[in-house]
Order: sequence, then C-alpha cells, then structure tokens
Amino acid sequence: MSTNSESHAGDRTADLGLNGSIGPDTFRLLALGCVLVMTASYVSVLREVTRVVGGTQSLFALVGAMIVVATVLAWTIRPRTAVVAALVAGAVGFGYYLEITGVDVAFSASDAILTDTITLVAGLPLLRMVEAGVWTLAFVPAPVFLSWYLAVRSRYALAVIPGGFALLFLVLTGDAGTTVTLLGTLAAVGAIGFGELERRGGSVAQADLLAVSFALIIVLSLSVTFVPDSSGSSAHLSGGDPTTLEGAIDYSSERSGIGGSVDLSPEVRFTVESERGAYWRTGVYDRFAGDEWVRTGDASAYDGSLQEPPGEYERIQQIVTAETNLGVLPAAGQPLAIEGDLAQHTEVSAHGQFHPTTSVIEGDSYAVESAIVDPSTTELRAAGTNYPRPILEGDYLQTPESTSSEFEERTAEITADADTPYDKAVAIEGHLRSTKGYSLEVDRPDGNVAEAFLLEMDEGYCVYFATAMTQMLRAEDVPARYVTGYTSGQQVDDDEYVVRGTDAHAWVEVYFPDHGWVAFEPTPPGPRDAAHSESVEQARSDGAENVDTDSSQDVPISDEESSDGNPDDPDTDEGESNDGDSDRDETDTETNGSNGTDTESGENESGSNGSDTDSSDDEAGSSEGDSGLWSTVVSLLSVSREAAAIGLIALVGALAGVHRTGATDRVRRTVGCYWQRRTDDPDRDTERAYRRLERVLAREYRPRERSESARSYLEALSSDPDRDVDQQVATVVDRYERALYGGGVSRSEADETIELVDDLARARLPIVGRR
Repeated sequence: MSTNSESHAGDRTADLGLNGSIGPDTFRLLALGCVLVMTASYVSVLREVTRVVGGTQSLFALVGAMIVVATVLAWTIRPRTAVVAALVAGAVGFGYYLEITGVDVAFSASDAILTDTITLVAGLPLLRMVEAGVWTLAFVPAPVFLSWYLAVRSRYALAVIPGGFALLFLVLTGDAGTTVTLLGTLAAVGAIGFGELERRGGSVAQADLLAVSFALIIVLSLSVTFVPDSSGSSAHLSGGDPTTLEGAIDYSSERSGIGGSVDLSPEVRFTVESERGAYWRTGVYDRFAGDEWVRTGDASAYDGSLQEPPGEYERIQQIVTAETNLGVLPAAGQPLAIEGDLAQHTEVSAHGQFHPTTSVIEGDSYAVESAIVDPSTTELRAAGTNYPRPILEGDYLQTPESTSSEFEERTAEITADADTPYDKAVAIEGHLRSTKGYSLEVDRPDGNVAEAFLLEMDEGYCVYFATAMTQMLRAEDVPARYVTGYTSGQQVDDDEYVVRGTDAHAWVEVYFPDHGWVAFEPTPPGPRDAAHSESVEQARSDGAENVDTDSSQDVPISDEESSDGNPDDPDTDEGESNDGDSDRDETDTETNGSNGTDTESGENESGSNGSDTDSSDDEAGSSEGDSGLWSTVVSLLSVSREAAAIGLIALVGALAGVHRTGATDRVRRTVGCYWQRRTDDPDRDTERAYRRLERVLAREYRPRERSESARSYLEALSSDPDRDVDQQVATVVDRYERALYGGGVSRSEADETIELVDDLARARLPIVGRR
C-alpha cells in the first residue's frame, strides 16, 4: 500500500515538474515566445524610424502578415524553398526602395544596395536615409518570415540567425541601443536554450551551460556597439560642450540637438572679413525626430561648383579665419564656392552646405563666395506654391507621425488670415516673437518639442523658436528647414566681424518658388541680444581668456552688433533677409513693430528674461563648472548602470561556468582540506576531520580504494618506505574508528583531532608547507 502511494506521488511530482522536468510543450511555447521577443526587438528599432517619417501602421501590418504567412507555409514548403521566398521578398522590397529613390534598377541596383549597406554598417543612422520609411518596409519581411518559419518547424538555432543578423545590422548603424540589444540577444539565447530543453524532453540539467552561453553572447554582442560611428563627434571642437548653446545646437555633423538649460561661451570662434554682415550658416537640417534634428542624404566631395539659387541674387565674398579649433565651415547665405587649402578637405551636404572632412585648426583661413537671396515682399507673396519636385519629395514637409491635431489646429488659427505661404511665415514668426519669452533656463520637455513649445511653454531660446516655426510651417504645407550657425557677431571695423560662442544661433529658412530659400527669424532679437552681450561684458570684466582679438578688445559691445545679421530686421541691409524693397520694409516694420513692443512687455511680465540670464552669466565660472560637473555625474551614472548590468551578466555567466566545470566543488573541497567548522557533535567533527585527512593523503599519495577500510588504507601507505606517514595520522584513524564504530570520542579528543588534521594539512599545503 505504501509502495503504491509513493509511486503515485512520484508520478504527480513528475507531472508537476518538481523533479526537474517540465513538459516539452511548455518549453516549445517558451522558445516560440523568445523568437517573437527577438523579432520585436529589431522591429521596435524600425518602429522608431517610422514614428518620425511615417509608416508605423504599414510596418506592423507587414510584420503581422509575414508571421501569418510563415505559420501557414511552415509545414507546406521545404526550408530551402522558404529561404528562397525570403530572399525574393527582400529583393522585391529593395527593388521598390530603389525605384522610389530614383535608382536605375536595371543597371545600378546592386551597386546602390551595396553602397547603402556599407554606409549603414559604417555607422550611418537610418534616420539619415532619404527614404528611411520605405527602407524599413523593404528590410523587415525577410528576417521576420524566415525566423518564424524556422521556429514553427522547431529549428530554433537556425531561427535566430536571420533575426540576429537584423539586430546586429541595426546595432552597426547605431540605431539599436544597449537595452534593445540586450533584450534581443537574451531572447535569441532563450530560444536556443528552451529549444534544447524541448529536444531533451524537459531536462534542466543544461541550465548552467545555457547561462554561460547567454553571458558570453551578451558580452560579445555589446562589443559591436563600440564600432566607430561615421557621424563623428562634436562639431565644435572647442565649443562642443553640450551644456553650452553652440555645443547643444551642433553636437554632431549630421544631428542638431534640442537640450534643456544651456550656458553661453563668450570665447571667440572665428573672424570674418566681409563687405556686409550676415548670419554665418554652418548646418542645414530637414528631418525632425521630435527631440532633435537630422540632416538626411549623403555628403559629396566638393568639386568646385555648387547649385545656384533659382532666382536673382547678390554675390558677396568672405574670408573666414578660425580663432580656435572648429568642426564647421561658417559661410553667409547659400555658399557657391570655397577657396584655400581647406577646399580639398571640404564636402557638401545634400542641402548645399559646406562641411569640413578634417578639423579646422586655429589660424586656418578660407575664402567663400555666397549667394544672398533678397526678394521683396511683393515678390514673395506672388511666388505661389508651384514647388519643384525635389522640394516636395524631400523632408521639407515632414512632421513626426505622432503630431497632434491640437498642434495643427493651433497653427491653423494663427495663420487663419494668411493667404500666401509668405503671409503664413510672417504670421507664425510674429506670433512666436510676441507670445514667447527668451530664456536660456528651460527644462526640455518630453516628446515633441515643437508641440510643447507652442502649446505649453512660455519661454525658450533660439532652438525652440526655430523648431516650432519650422514644424508650424510644415503643418500648413509650406516647405521649411531648420538652420544653425552664428549671428553676424561684433563688427569691429567696416568689413571685419568677430564671432563668439555667444553668437551661436538657430533660425528658419522657407522655400519660395523662383527664389529659393529665404531666412526668417522667429526668436525675439531684443532679449536675445541683451543676454548674449551681457555674457561677453561679464567675461571681459572677469578677465576671461579668448574673449577678444587684438581688433575687438577696445571695441564696446553694443546692442547693434546682432542687428546687422538679423534676417528679418527691416532696419538692416542683411543680404539673406526678407526686406527687399520699400513695400516689404513697410510690411515688415508694421508687423514686427508691434512684436518688438509685445516682446519687451512679455519679457518684463515673465520676470525679465534678460536679467535671469544675466544672473547666470554673472556666475559664469561657477555656473558652467557646476553644470559641467552635473553633466559629468549624470554621464557617469548612466555608464555605471550599463556597466553594472553588463558586470552582473558576466558574473552570472562566470558562476555558471564555474558550476559547469565542477570548479565549485573543487574549490569547496580544497578549502575544506585546511579549515573545518566545529559543531555540537564531537563524533561528527571527528568523522569530518578524517575525511579531510583522506583528501590530503589522496593529493600527496593516492586515493583510498573502495575495498580498503581506513585502517587498511593507513597500513598500505605506511608499508611504503618512501612515504612519510607519521603517528599523528594513526591517531586520527584510531579516533575516527571509535567515533564511527566504538563508544565515541570526547569533546576534547574531537578538538585535538581537528587540530592534528589542521597541522597535517598545512604541512602539506603548497608553498606554505614547503616553508
């Protein structure tokens, strides 16, 4: 009866998995789930791309369709046929991508795909691709279909290969972060591990092997995140601190950040010899990601010529001299040509902006010829909306997929009385100038910065004004782009300008048919100029270095320094402005006159933005130091969290490896040879002391055979004249036999036995024993 009960209990234990086994079906479900998680890891990266450029619903629909098709075909076609089908699906997708991007498929498809692939794995983020949305839809079908097909057929090791390749590819492009990489890798290892457990009928005996594999693959997968990024580092080598305005604006050659509170750097960056002041442009960005701007398209080597504006324009010459190391090539308006030694180290973006391929060293000089577009108000109002195809097909009308209807409705209200694109631009520009204050002390909002600034924030700096205006124009179907650079700087002579870090700026360019790109200035100039000028004056009074050149040190900072380059100031003859003739002057003066008044009153009502900034600038040394320290602390904390996670994974893998190789038992036994914890049972302590002695003798001589008793083992060892088995060993054996078979031993005898074994073990301990 008892036997039957025990038998039934054992059966129930097996069913419940309490004896180390779980049903194979459970492990199959877990393996399939891991494949889905791995798929979700790289699909989530692609989703982030489509969130910016559109197409998320299409992406999810395509992924779902591939899973359904793979499930249906899993037991109807052979694996070789499935591989061919996946390749065909990928070829069709990329064929469509090449058609959209204008590549001649018949002659250039393979070269184009190869070029794109090499560029991407070298670190080009997907968001920089012109047709990033189409590329994601072309990329996703093959790995999703093939991974799920093989998983359904229980080929888990093979199933993770296409998905793992997809994830690895996105790691190399820089789009897949650490968290996604960890999750995807964990899922891939889990799929293989649970699949192995399914094959072995649910045995968990291989758990330590799986843990070792997991840790090894995780560490190796993370190593690919250190592949050099073609994006480069900070654009301004001397002003690249992300806590400064210029460092936040141009923190990389193809991205422009939108940060929180920033400081102003009063150090001189470059000087310009030019017949007129201008905004010195350094970067053009077309794709808005919600929290940053991205420059799409590939750059090409400068070949001596650039595309000219479509309409009339004026040519001006500038000679720019770097006063510190730079990563940009400032130029007025739309650059047409560059001369000097740096010309051979210059590339041109798809948007016609110069970029250096090497650092611009202090003292380097180059000459630039620029086109200054200066149409009148009448001409801009009459420009119409017959935009060229490249403008319409570019990202100049792009808004993030998640742009809210509230943002669009508010923009429509502001432009309700505007009949032309120009009138819409002026209405938006005037609204931002008159309703938003200027301040460098802001907290960056989460999500879409343009929406937050228009609908929620009361103040911000140039980055926020320019971002909001660009997106508002696009919501009204007016092509616009985000532009970074510097204002004209301090005019120290008739044709010489000194440009500092305080002059870093962002503004907006709007496209008008038959004219080209025209600059607009949504940031209120009064508060901005006051804050920036005060920063330079404070630095001068503090005796800071690199604040002046020989020609600027005796020239006072005036309120007029920035107006020379204001692209929308009716009182200036700025070349890239919208103030052409008297008709346009009257309109702009009328529009911006009230803006100036409103801005001043808004500034006072909001607590005097200028004075807030001044107070922070008065403490420039400590403020910038504290900000830099805080940034460093945050960076270290972030790195520490990742390092801790990786360290924990490595530790788990190491422990599992130790367990797998039996090293744990060996270490425990080795330590047990030289130390013993006493208990309340003297007989048991004596027995354990003898077992320790046996391990010591086994290491020095030979192990005791199963057929030998403790006494016969001792006699066998003592019979060999080459072996030094002293009387202490015999004493331990004698007390062991009494503890095990006789009347037992006393506490004092047990303690003495432990001490005897301690002495014997330590005498035979390597190195120590020899001493």
